[in-house]
Amino acid sequence: MVTITLTNPFTKELVFKEKSDSFATLSEKLARSGAAFRKWSRLPVEQRAALVRRALDTFRAEEDRISTAIANEMGKPKAAAVEELTYMIERAEYMCTFAEDGALRNLDLTRYHTTDFEGSIRYRGKGVIYIISPWNYPLFTSINGVICALLSGNTVILKHTTTPSVGRLFEQAFGKMGDYADLLINVTIDYDVSAELIEKGEISHVVFTGSVQGGKAIQQSIGRRALNDQLASPFIEASLELGSNDACYIAEDADLEKAILWAIKIGRLHNSGQSCCAVKRVYVHASLHDAFVEKARAVMEAEINGDPLDKATTLGPLFGGEGAVKTLMSLVDDASSKGAKVVTGGATETVNGCVFLRPTLVTEVNHGMRIMKEETFGPVLPVMKVTSDEQAMELIADTCFGLTASIFTGSRARADKFLDALDFGTLYVNRCNTVDARLGWIGHRHSGNGSVSLSPEGLRALSNKTSLNIDGSGLQGE
Repeated sequence: MVTITLTNPFTKELVFKEKSDSFATLSEKLARSGAAFRKWSRLPVEQRAALVRRALDTFRAEEDRISTAIANEMGKPKAAAVEELTYMIERAEYMCTFAEDGALRNLDLTRYHTTDFEGSIRYRGKGVIYIISPWNYPLFTSINGVICALLSGNTVILKHTTTPSVGRLFEQAFGKMGDYADLLINVTIDYDVSAELIEKGEISHVVFTGSVQGGKAIQQSIGRRALNDQLASPFIEASLELGSNDACYIAEDADLEKAILWAIKIGRLHNSGQSCCAVKRVYVHASLHDAFVEKARAVMEAEINGDPLDKATTLGPLFGGEGAVKTLMSLVDDASSKGAKVVTGGATETVNGCVFLRPTLVTEVNHGMRIMKEETFGPVLPVMKVTSDEQAMELIADTCFGLTASIFTGSRARADKFLDALDFGTLYVNRCNTVDARLGWIGHRHSGNGSVSLSPEGLRALSNKTSLNIDGSGLQGE
């Protein structure tokens, strides 16, 4: 039996050790989850939403404990973990409102009715949803799938082994709501058992947030599952939200102070740069380039690496430790060898034995460098000078990824041109690296399979659809 362990990325102390469930043990939990689904799915959506809202109080009560646990398990500064919790609850409240406002009501086709045709499309829960959550935003990434699944009438098996305290808290909050038990079961399983669950388990959908390679592994398991004739549902879908190489364009009429706040402080440095939708490459119009670089340098040099429990710390340790630092430095070194200039950073520093990468700003870059083509999951930012909007948009589109892109401009016409020209899951104007529950969260190309989480559409994405085709011409009564 594989033992799963986790060490504090700052102190290197062991913070979690637990044996993986076997598939046999997991099968018993799946059976409980399936039985719970059959009861929960019959509850009116308004009542489900009321119970979910009540369950959110558990998170409010556990703010101090869970923010400390997140700092210890993945290195996020405690203040940032508290912020994540606050916005996670807001996100969940939005989803409850969408459910209450009728997002899951039958799609009304009254305008197409005739004397012998009445039709609508019905939304009901799928069954057991298997959700795999990553470490970088452990609350955000979990709630995206969990809230949509539960409100839509599904039950959840949650794998959260890289920040296990969050998985346990989600089970504490959502596992039993009202008279309904086993609505969310948190599991500790390794990669092999997870793959076996997808290939052999009685589940109805997989929600995965993580790396591109992880997404490919999920799809391979789903493909093998399709050959398993013993399953009630051999063909299932996956919702995949994967990595990216998100671009930002600072147009010549941009508000520079606002652009610096968003693109650097929020876009690149938040969570030590460990965000799927962080700004990872910036294109700046030549007229603003030098001023942008100097302001970006000042912001980066003001950041403080250190203990995530220290209030003065703004950047916690990278989750992957020295290996993650080396990966980022290899991108910087490749760029330097091809003519790029390191404006600040490009070196490590050690705090209490923990190795950090200083926030790194790189200029004089081009698309022949790995740093402009690969995902940089940390505080490293390449900045490229451009001379026109057209050049910027062409370079932004030169990627295999498709999660987000952003523009900073004072012109509505320029913004509209940007929005019309590009194809990404989310396009931002005068903001970046933020997820709004009122809008769907979507990844295209190597960043996902176009599935939607959040927004009213996210509720429908985790629902089975049934077409109701009725000839009512001979029916009596209302």
